[in-house]
Amino acid sequence: MTNEEAKQALFEKFPVKYKGIEYSCVTAIIYRHDGKGKLIISAELLDKCKNSIVIVPTKDIERR
Repeated sequence: MTNEEAKQALFEKFPVKYKGIEYSCVTAIIYRHDGKGKLIISAELLDKCKNSIVIVPTKDIERR
């Protein structure tokens, strides 16, 4: 998923998939600096039971 697609997923709250597992939605987009001048972009995904989250690279997320 591109960064623009991740932003769309955040606002539209549609289900996504990461490594074969389905998640309810993207709940946050996280920008981190790696200390070497590179920006690392991750997404926070809410599980289907709405009890926990995982933080994953946006490039590895698929729209469900």
